[in-house]
Amino acid sequence: MSPEIRGIAQFHFFQKSLDISLARVPPRHHLARVNLRKELFFAAAVLLAGSSLGFGQLVLTTATTRMYRQQDSSVVNFRETGTFRIALRDGNVTFAPTNCTGPTWFPVSLFCKLGATGYIVKGDVAGGFDEDGNPIPDGYRDDFSYWEVASVTNAKFIEPSRKDLVYLYSAPPSKLPRPLNFFADDSWTVYYNIMSEVIKKYEIARYSYGRDYTERGPMDEEIVPGLYQYSFPALGHPEQPVIIPVILHDIPEGSIRVGQVRQGVRFLRINGEYMTWKDGFVELDPRVVNTFQWEGNTEMVIVPSADNWYFSILRLAAAPLGDPTRMGIPATPMVATLFPGFAAPGASRILMANALQKTFQMPPGMIKVTSPPTEGVIELTLLRTLPTSTICSDNSQRRYQCPVRFINTYDGWAYFIFPYGTPAEFRTKTADPDGDGFTNYEEWLANTNPMLATSHPAPPILTFVQGRATRSTSSATAGYWETKITKTETSPPTHYSYEFSTDLTKWSPVVGDDSDPNWQLSETFPDALTQTPGELKVQSKNPQLSGSGFLRVKTLQEAQPPPPVVTE
Repeated sequence: MSPEIRGIAQFHFFQKSLDISLARVPPRHHLARVNLRKELFFAAAVLLAGSSLGFGQLVLTTATTRMYRQQDSSVVNFRETGTFRIALRDGNVTFAPTNCTGPTWFPVSLFCKLGATGYIVKGDVAGGFDEDGNPIPDGYRDDFSYWEVASVTNAKFIEPSRKDLVYLYSAPPSKLPRPLNFFADDSWTVYYNIMSEVIKKYEIARYSYGRDYTERGPMDEEIVPGLYQYSFPALGHPEQPVIIPVILHDIPEGSIRVGQVRQGVRFLRINGEYMTWKDGFVELDPRVVNTFQWEGNTEMVIVPSADNWYFSILRLAAAPLGDPTRMGIPATPMVATLFPGFAAPGASRILMANALQKTFQMPPGMIKVTSPPTEGVIELTLLRTLPTSTICSDNSQRRYQCPVRFINTYDGWAYFIFPYGTPAEFRTKTADPDGDGFTNYEEWLANTNPMLATSHPAPPILTFVQGRATRSTSSATAGYWETKITKTETSPPTHYSYEFSTDLTKWSPVVGDDSDPNWQLSETFPDALTQTPGELKVQSKNPQLSGSGFLRVKTLQEAQPPPPVVTE
């Protein structure tokens, strides 16, 4: 029998020999004391305190975090955000909701209803607070500061400020370095009730360890599922270790092929069809109903009672446009996600019915179609809160991302522009339901109303641009005639060109280069920073136009690409 199992066996043996009556028996992986025969008092104290442990007196959390971003139908990349974290807390400080603080003592006021009731001699407090109101360290000490404290609980089991006695006692076989004993001392010293005559000193034990990874391979080799046991110094007897075990369970990772088998999370289909990738993005029109499908969150790696599964679409950093690897912008109270886009105190995302859900249907019209197209990243988030005993929990997180570009398609435009109940024959590209002489396809490119005859594409109009006169004839410029059209970005892409005719029967393309004696062409492309679309402009090379003629714009949309071939 291994030492860690023997320690647990001794723990249960002394529980029986002491004949301590408890409302419920602690779980197997609860609290193990080494050499319990020498310290029966402490073993009994721990057992008798069992009912209070569940209320947050002694808490050990371990967590792994990873982010993955899909590159194409088969490649899922590990983003440089892998972490392994351990944190222990024995005792706690509860702050007033207003969370007033200052370098000097402050009295009761309208805003600070308790005033400065606590004085922190040592501790890191001001990193914010979690959903339970517990402080989150920010790495900057808050020593010698006054706070509005509601209550304080002393450490009862673990000796504060003895990081030299904290280490990893045992772990599953892996490449995780041993011994693992570089824990940080985050312990607090707090004076409480400083506005009364009964001022008391409190010691709160806090220890933490963090390990970061920039590659998937080393993290896979070092952090594996199984039983991890950590040794902490006992309160009042720091030379005696207290062994606290916690279990890391399997959790879905990013998709990877192992031999002939693919395992892990991967985005697979949109609207029942395999996703089409272009320049590292999946393209879709948000004006239609879109159903996303993924795989990998199976019953083997999901704990339905402890795992929460979220869907959202994050904004991508503004530049460089077209880079699918650029940073996603997390939701904050000041920055909403692209979807669902609601302002929220925390993350703006949709909680799905259960963590085994493999599809999500996004309603139409939640994201605007712009030129240039908006780019974002679909994100599935897995948040695990899995208790492995009354004091230990696995709080791991995973984020799975897929770059997406929101494009302008005819089907998306038609979904919104035609009133409900419009006959199908009026909705086709070649139809002209308002009888204004322009097809639905032409009205789509011009963004006009195909159901209103007075709303139709405007014909090209030539206007004269005055030349510039200067004192020096060598720098003077002649005037010219020009017309231009704003290009609409579509999917598949639409190509624009000008054609010229003298009789409205025979049309020839306007070349617009050095070989063309009459016209020159210039083209601009969409600018993401200024949010301006591209345009095509034609200018006369001479200030005087002779004879008669006509200009028209010709558009040609590329064919829809064939569906991709995806290997399951």
